[in-house]
Amino acid sequence: MGIIRTYKFSESFNYKEITQNAIETFRAKVLKDAIIIEKDNGYAFIFTYGIAIFWDIEGEEFILNKLQSTPASCKSSEEFNFKHSNVQSIKIEMDTIFIDKLDELTMLSVSFAIAQSLKLSEFEDAMLESLVETEHIPQELVQYGRVAMKRKEIAQERGRLFLTKSRIYLHFELLDTPEFFWEYPELEGYYLATRKYLEIQPRIEILNRKLNILQEILGILADEQHHKYSSLLEWIIIILIAFEIIIFIFNELL
Repeated sequence: MGIIRTYKFSESFNYKEITQNAIETFRAKVLKDAIIIEKDNGYAFIFTYGIAIFWDIEGEEFILNKLQSTPASCKSSEEFNFKHSNVQSIKIEMDTIFIDKLDELTMLSVSFAIAQSLKLSEFEDAMLESLVETEHIPQELVQYGRVAMKRKEIAQERGRLFLTKSRIYLHFELLDTPEFFWEYPELEGYYLATRKYLEIQPRIEILNRKLNILQEILGILADEQHHKYSSLLEWIIIILIAFEIIIFIFNELL
């Protein structure tokens, strides 16, 4: 039985640099959106969006450090077991993958789903953080009928929330079926089975619902900002009218 280890690169991940270093240092090649590295009868797959999947390779940190000009800043994530089996295609139970073939393309097909799951978890964490930090907004609205935030604070909060939302939407295509399977449709079953086990589609639907909640919070902040701005204009108009009345009365008295 072998072990699948997964790693997430930091935001400074440079795919072009890693591709060049992989080809120069290891037995490696590039296939669609992944770098394939073969070492000691095991395989490593590096994806364009900063996920590394190692199939039964020891010394992952050595490889990661060799791939980057600066010391690798990666964090280990999920682990799976895998075993060559006589099952038809693939079967996954209790984080153990039973698979009928252990060639590089079959492993890559499974790795695509694992990498997408890890990327999705980043989106989920970012969304959870945003929802936790903004849960006071509807609570204040229910309790006081308004949001006790200054105009600048509201604008900053809207900008931060919109940034979280845009980052997720801009990278949502990473969760679509990879183009790799257009050329290798016979391998798509491995990908779909792993994707189903990792519950990627239900998680995407939940994430979409949370995005809708975030959109509503953005709407609340926009309405609050508009209300405060309108109130300010109304007070300015009232003060100007009062000032004009005072001047009129003063002139009449003279």
